[in-house]
Amino acid sequence: MELFRIIKKDARRALGFCGGRSVAAAMIMALAYLAVSITEGILLYIVNGAEAFEEDFYALADTSPETLAVIGICAVMYALILPGVYLGNIKLHVAFAEGKDESLSTLFDMFSSFKKYIKAIFFSVFMAIRLAVTAVIFAAPGLGVLYCADTFIPKGTPTLEILKIGAICVGLSVAITGFGAFLVFAQRWFLAPYYFAEGNKIGKAFSLSVKATKEVRSDIIRFNLSFIGWALLSFLILPLLWSVPYYFTASAIYAKFLMEKYEHSLAQVPETFEHEEEEPTPGQEKD
Repeated sequence: MELFRIIKKDARRALGFCGGRSVAAAMIMALAYLAVSITEGILLYIVNGAEAFEEDFYALADTSPETLAVIGICAVMYALILPGVYLGNIKLHVAFAEGKDESLSTLFDMFSSFKKYIKAIFFSVFMAIRLAVTAVIFAAPGLGVLYCADTFIPKGTPTLEILKIGAICVGLSVAITGFGAFLVFAQRWFLAPYYFAEGNKIGKAFSLSVKATKEVRSDIIRFNLSFIGWALLSFLILPLLWSVPYYFTASAIYAKFLMEKYEHSLAQVPETFEHEEEEPTPGQEKD
């Protein structure tokens, strides 16, 4: 699409003055994730010794309460650190999309006050719950068919085997269709982090996002799919240092475009009513 080409061109132009900070923000996010992962590995090694690396340590949780405690603690650490950094990164790139010369300290804006920090945590929790519940709803029909095919159709005669294979094929088709429907439906919250980063309350951020993305959810998917080539190249370190800032910057520009488009559509409604009121009645025309 021509729009996506323009957005990507603007993103490359923006990276001309903010590329270093965008790369630094991506590296800080990665380091935050790695710090928790390394901490988890060290604690698991202390608890389980060499077994922590010889086996799947999640399987060790079934027999070791200490392992389960370490995994739980690290999961909490992820939840306490990553949401604030991610939302700060969104806010930083929104500023870049607006042409502002924002400093890298914006990345830690969600940690600047306890109130902002708690809101960032709650926003991330609500987003995760919405996505999880929606995924379960869309996946349930396909998974249900697959479960019934595996549980209630016994092995035996060729007829039953064919019936089971057919049921599995139907289940897979329904599951794939449900996954596609979930991807489209989930785009209704694409703008929620951007609205939240602008200072809107959690509920309003989700509400505005649903309204602003109402007719463009398939376009948002196509926008994300247009970065598949860069995602494949990201297996190498150097392309990763370009593709991640490039994606975040382009996404911020696209988000600002959709948000402004929605605001413009709302601004036109009062004007329509105003013109209608100014039209003279038939009786007034005669006078």
